[in-house]
Amino acid sequence: MTISSLSTAQIAALSTTAIQSLSSTTLSSFAATQIAAISATGVGALSNSQVAALSATQVKAFTTTQIPNFSSDVSFSSAQLLALNDVQLGAFTGTLVANINATTVAAFATTQIQAFSAANISALDETQAGALTTTQISSLTTGQVAGLTATDIGELSTQQA
Repeated sequence: MTISSLSTAQIAALSTTAIQSLSSTTLSSFAATQIAAISATGVGALSNSQVAALSATQVKAFTTTQIPNFSSDVSFSSAQLLALNDVQLGAFTGTLVANINATTVAAFATTQIQAFSAANISALDETQAGALTTTQISSLTTGQVAGLTATDIGELSTQQA
């Protein structure tokens, strides 16, 4: 029996040590249901290289319960991020948002931008904030705008503000 043939219950029961020892090749063979079965603790044990090996379809299988548990050093590719739905992006922590490159920020649909909490919008750095399109900025919710600080506003260009 190979690890990729394990049931979802068996995947959920894997220890963090077992998760950490999975090769990128092994993880890339997991079905979406197996990805969704990884425990929150297991998700936190995934390395950046393991996450990088996952397809956009596999990343889309992560649940909103799993997503906040990713390690702070994990960053997702643009393809992986753009495959996520609004609810999944809304589950991102400030640290995960900080790891998103500016090109990807600019490519997000307005509904994806609206999914971020006010704290996550405020957590965008100057480069990320500078990448927001005027359409994205105009789509910010009242709560998101209320959460912006003077520093956040200062990060916007005159064309954006």
